[in-house]
Amino acid sequence: MGMTEKSAHEQMERHATLTDELTALSAERGAVAASVQERLADAVSEAITKAGTNVGSLGQSRDGRRFRFEARLDRAALVAAVTEALPDGFVVSHVNEDGTLSVDWTGDSTTPSKREHGAILKPIIAEETETDSDGFIESVPTRDQVLARAVELGVDEGDAADRLSRLATLDVVDITDEGVYPDENFSRY
Repeated sequence: MGMTEKSAHEQMERHATLTDELTALSAERGAVAASVQERLADAVSEAITKAGTNVGSLGQSRDGRRFRFEARLDRAALVAAVTEALPDGFVVSHVNEDGTLSVDWTGDSTTPSKREHGAILKPIIAEETETDSDGFIESVPTRDQVLARAVELGVDEGDAADRLSRLATLDVVDITDEGVYPDENFSRY
């Protein structure tokens, strides 16, 4: 009976030690995550400053004294700038219409260029896809328009074409004679 009690006591001591270690590791993990988040936020801020916004005129009041403007992010330019500013191993995975974006760690020491290119192609397609008030697609960019915009943002045309084909294979986009449509996995990748 004494051995079992001692064994249980030793086990509880070990449990207490492990609990203390977990608490310390949890605190360290939180500090590391906060540091990484701060660095990523700095990179995104730098990119937004570089990419800026598009300002469009919405018109003026009837009396001509008030003018209205809309500042919109150029999502494709933003992704290109953020991609350039992010530390190695991080990539923009998604940009929403409201300007929020998701950044993923790839797990690699460097960011695979194919992931960067895909990140840039998606907002190009999203920006150029027009929908009606019911959400039905009215027009989409042509393959050539998507590739030309990617080149304008610094992606090699051959790399952009390869990645666009890969996005079609993954059902992220559907490429037809009429253009490049968002497909069922568009918001996932």
